Amino acid sequence: MTWWVNRRVLVTGASGFIGANLCRALVDTGADVVGLDIAQTSPSLRALGLDDLPLLRRDVRDTDRVRWAMEHGNGEDGWRTPDVVFHLAGIGHPHQAQANPLIAWDVNIRGTWSVLEACRNLPAARIHAVVCASSDRVYGSLNPGSVPVREDGSRAYAAVRQDSSRAAWDEDDAPQQTEVYGLSKACVDLIVRAYGKGYGLPAVALRHQNAFGPADPWRSHLVTGTICDLLEGRRPRIRGDGSTIKGYLPIEDVVRAYLLLAERAKTLCGEAINAAPDRPMSVLEMVRVILEVAGRSDEPEILREDLSQSGQVEILSNHRLRALGWEPSDVRNGLRRTWRWYQERKEMAWLSR
Repeated sequence: MTWWVNRRVLVTGASGFIGANLCRALVDTGADVVGLDIAQTSPSLRALGLDDLPLLRRDVRDTDRVRWAMEHGNGEDGWRTPDVVFHLAGIGHPHQAQANPLIAWDVNIRGTWSVLEACRNLPAARIHAVVCASSDRVYGSLNPGSVPVREDGSRAYAAVRQDSSRAAWDEDDAPQQTEVYGLSKACVDLIVRAYGKGYGLPAVALRHQNAFGPADPWRSHLVTGTICDLLEGRRPRIRGDGSTIKGYLPIEDVVRAYLLLAERAKTLCGEAINAAPDRPMSVLEMVRVILEVAGRSDEPEILREDLSQSGQVEILSNHRLRALGWEPSDVRNGLRRTWRWYQERKEMAWLSR
């Protein structure tokens, strides 16, 4: 990690769960980090001991103010333009995006354009990498047993799991998404491609699956919500029927993917790369593993309130990221670390409902 020592790094969306964990890792490696976020406070940064992190309050859609932030950083003498920019700011929840499509388009698409345009106008020799947050949701979902197909009708690359007959979405597969959030992130990928291939900007997008870990303020997320239920003496609740199959990654894996893509960005200009576990799990299986880690014998309460994702399958290939040297860690070990982190913090009031 010596590559990061004294690197100037700007992180948009620094106050969020993933952004805060990324900032924590960067600070620990010796990087000079400045956050940029529209939020005035951050329970995630506070929970990770980053109260003193320089945090500029900016709207990523305002290109002039974003560029000013890149040129002046925290305002201290000696700050120059950043070596690396991580762009994580955006509308990050699919339900929120679906309910507010105009805001989602504006923030996720115009915000990405604004950040990349500001980077393009900085001295070319200075910017080593711009890594943008995309999502596995650009691919949509598979029906059980189906194989993704490209627009030309050819069979998509299939990284078939040894324990599954289902194929995995590959980076070359055309987006099949119809929801606002997934489509907005597909547009992010196209903007990254345009600036990477068209202008030579060392920009790359990371399509990671569901992250979990310390300092996640959203109880609506499966792992955080399940752990909070257990710590508060309730049976875990599953809103659907538990059949949806997804990939889950410890936050440390996602952070390592961001750092790796930044280090390799100049060889990946304009690309979008998946980050996924080797083995996806159903929602029900994931909750049962959390119960096992917590030493509980309860069965979750299956509410069947929302069956919109019943039977959906979200499997991504991780072969390209593995080829760069990344490997997913053990999900159970990640859950053990996460359980201990929350268990040691008795006060849960900072968590969002």
